[in-house]
Amino acid sequence: MSRICVQRAIIGQFRSLHYTATRLSTFVSSTTPYSDKYYKPIITEGAAGFDKLVIPKDFRADNQCLTTETQEQLVDLVNTFDSKISAAVGYGSGILPQNGYDKPDKEKQLDFIFLVNDTAKFHHENVKQNPSHYSTKSLTVINFLQGSGIYFNPYILIKNKLTKYGVTTRRSAFMDLSEWSSLYFAGRMQKPVNYIKEDDMLKFLNQYNLKNAMTIAIFLIRSNSFTEKQLYEQITSISYLGDFRMYIGGENPNKVKNIVSKQFSYFKKLYDPILQYFVRRNYLIITDDDSTNRTFKTNLTTNTRINLISSLPLKFRTQLYRKYPESSVKEIARDEKLPENIKSLITSTIIYSSIIQGLKGFFTAGFVKSLKYSLAKRRKSV
Repeated sequence: MSRICVQRAIIGQFRSLHYTATRLSTFVSSTTPYSDKYYKPIITEGAAGFDKLVIPKDFRADNQCLTTETQEQLVDLVNTFDSKISAAVGYGSGILPQNGYDKPDKEKQLDFIFLVNDTAKFHHENVKQNPSHYSTKSLTVINFLQGSGIYFNPYILIKNKLTKYGVTTRRSAFMDLSEWSSLYFAGRMQKPVNYIKEDDMLKFLNQYNLKNAMTIAIFLIRSNSFTEKQLYEQITSISYLGDFRMYIGGENPNKVKNIVSKQFSYFKKLYDPILQYFVRRNYLIITDDDSTNRTFKTNLTTNTRINLISSLPLKFRTQLYRKYPESSVKEIARDEKLPENIKSLITSTIIYSSIIQGLKGFFTAGFVKSLKYSLAKRRKSV
């Protein structure tokens, strides 16, 4: 059992648990307060600093523990795989409810991402166990398509549940969380997910990812005063800025609002320790402490902006600095076009990874499944 997220039941014998607002605040209170000091090695060195990271003793990330009434079934589904899975996260409307997606449960696809130590070994074993999951049985082709990204098998029936699962390495996932190299996995983890199988380092790194997501949202949000819901909508929109599906009608245009509206209590729990960090350091000031939807105003001095920019993920930060070849960090922090440049950088980062992932999908799923998936996404976007 993870020491970071204390579950209320033993794996395989989950009791259904549905959080209410009151229980959320109680549960989150045991989360370790956020601090950049834990992440200094990756802030200064990026992925090269992985080996220097030390998860503090008694570190807790209970804010990330989001389970549902179907937890036991989800665990059973993941446990059908013989190949070793280091961590498994579930996401999407089939795992966590969203407005605008009201299909009966049996019709909803369950979306997962599996983190493994060796993708080649996983596929070698999984092709033998589940050959019907793959559009090709050639391991050479599978490993080529895998690359350093995520290999998805969609429209698979597992225990009579329509399932899509992606496979990536722990290393690739951790790199994206700490450097924002593609913002594909990191962007997904900035929204509520359900940890079906936990990994301590994954949750530790995701706290840093969540903090940076809030930093970017505060830089991008148009008003000096905003509600908690508006803040989460801005955070959620980050991962869709360059998603080519949003431009071709492959995603619901109201997707961001739908996600936050239906999962608001999950967002409140997930970002509670990060909000506490920003309020504690006086970066945000609470102007209306309505527990259902607080209101904040920003209090970003030049030094505050410098601190926030200087702790952004290394690769992302380096690319941002390249937009200002002759400027100091202080000048960057004062630049009126900083939000515009941040948005442009995020868009260019995500559009590349989303197009590559989309193209890979046609090969990994096969033409028929890809067409079926595209039509289903388009129907949901109407």
